[in-house]
Amino acid sequence: MKNRLFVAAATAALLAAPSLASAQDDAGWYVRGNVGYGTHTDIDLTGDLVGDVESEGNIAGSVGVGYDFGNNWRLEGDLAQLWTDLGAISQIPNTSAKLETKTAFINAIYDFSEFGRWEPYIGAGLGLVRGNTTLTAHDFPSASLGTAGVQNVSNPACVGAVACSFKDGDTGLGWQLLAGLGYQISDSLTWDTHYRYTNSNNLDFVGTKAPSLGSTSAAAATMENVGAHAVMTGFRYKFGQKGTKMVKVPLPVAKGSYNCWDGSCTMSAAECPPEPAPEPVRTMQCWDGSVVTDAAQCPVQPAPQTFTCWDGSLVYDVNQCPVQQTVVSQYNICGPSPVAIFNVDQTKTPKNVRRLGTMPEFGDSHGLTPNQFFEKLQARYAAGGTDRAYLNYLFKSMGYTNGFRDAQSYMFSEETLPMGTTGILGLGEQHHYAYSVLNTSERDREAFRIQSANGSVVHFMKTCGNYMYACQ
Repeated sequence: MKNRLFVAAATAALLAAPSLASAQDDAGWYVRGNVGYGTHTDIDLTGDLVGDVESEGNIAGSVGVGYDFGNNWRLEGDLAQLWTDLGAISQIPNTSAKLETKTAFINAIYDFSEFGRWEPYIGAGLGLVRGNTTLTAHDFPSASLGTAGVQNVSNPACVGAVACSFKDGDTGLGWQLLAGLGYQISDSLTWDTHYRYTNSNNLDFVGTKAPSLGSTSAAAATMENVGAHAVMTGFRYKFGQKGTKMVKVPLPVAKGSYNCWDGSCTMSAAECPPEPAPEPVRTMQCWDGSVVTDAAQCPVQPAPQTFTCWDGSLVYDVNQCPVQQTVVSQYNICGPSPVAIFNVDQTKTPKNVRRLGTMPEFGDSHGLTPNQFFEKLQARYAAGGTDRAYLNYLFKSMGYTNGFRDAQSYMFSEETLPMGTTGILGLGEQHHYAYSVLNTSERDREAFRIQSANGSVVHFMKTCGNYMYACQ
C-alpha cells in the first residue's frame, strides 16, 4: 500500500511538471552532493542463521541530479551509500555481521518557498536497494563463557551446523522519505541539509554451512525489513540564472448596476453567477441505530460489560475467550529427527538423572502458575542474547512461524512426568542438551507442558527450568 502511494505521488509530479514549468523563468537542472552520518535499523536474521543485530553508526553519502520545475516541485535521481558494523549476532560469541547498502531512487520533492532565503522541503522516493553483507558464526570453546574445562559449545545462531559463513549481496525494491532545509547562498548555490529514512523488502543471501567438521553445504539467510536513518549536509548547484517570475495583474472590470445574490454587480440578471443549490441536511447514526443531525443528540452509551476468561484475560463477549486446551498425556516417539533438539539417538545409553537443579536453564519455577512461568520466559526473551535466540529456535521447531513471538499463555499447562521418562534434557544456561532418563523424586518430575503447532510435546521442568523432550 505504501509503495502504491509513493508511485502515485511521483507520477502526479511528473505529469504536472511540464505544464507548470512552461510558465516559470527560474526552472532548470541542478546537481547535489551530501555527506553525513547514518545507521541501519535493528535487523532480524532468519533461515540457517538466526538472531538479531544492532547497527553502529558510520559515514553516509549521497549524490543527485535533478530538475527544478520552478513551481516548488523538483524531481531528482539519487544515489546513496551506507556501510555499518552490525556487531555480534544476538550478542553470541564467535559471531559477526556487517552490512553495506547502496540505493538508487527517483525522488519527488516539494519546496516551501515562503521563508525568504530559507527553504524547507519534504520528499519521497522509490527505487532499488542493494545490500552486501558478511556474516559468520561458528562453535566456540566453553572457556569463553567462564566454564571450567574446555569443550565446544554449539552456537545457537548457526542452526544445525558447527559453522556458517555468508559473503553475498541481494537487490530489492525500496522506498524512502526525506525532510530537509535549504539556505539560498546565491541564485545558483544552496546549502542543503536533510534527514532521510530508507526501507526495503527482505534481503536474501546465499552462503555455506558445515553440518560437521570436514563437510560443507549450501545455506540461506534472510535479513528482514532492512531500514536506515541518515542525516546529511552539502550543497546544491543550479545551472543558469534564476529569472523573475511573471505576475499577472487582473484588469479592472466595469461595475454594473444589477445586484446579484452573491453581492456582485452586473449589467443584467442574466450575467449573475448561478446560485448553488442548498446543502443537504447531514445526518449520522448513533450507537443504538437512531439517526440524528448532531452527535450531541445521541443517547449516552452504557459502559460495556466485561467477562473474565479461564486464562484470566478480559473480553467484551464470552465467545471471544480462547479455547481452553485439554492436555492429553501423550509424548513423542523416540527416534531420529532433522531437528537437533528432537533427535533421540537410541543407540546410546541415556544419562541416568537422579536429581535436578545442578545445571539450571531458567531456574526454580515451583510455586508459579503456567501464566507466571510464561511471563518469566517473556522477561528472559526481552533481555535478548542467547535466551532470545534459543526460544525463537525452540518455538519455530514446534511449528510456530514467528518463533516465541507467537507464544500465548493458554499454551502452557502443568503435568507430572512418570518415573523413568526418557528423552532430550536441557543442561545449563547456555542450553546444552543430552539424551537422559528421569529417575528422580516426584517433585523433580513436575513440569510445565507447552502446546505445539506441529504435534511435538515439549516440557520445562519446574525444579530447574530445563527443557525436556519426553519420548516415553
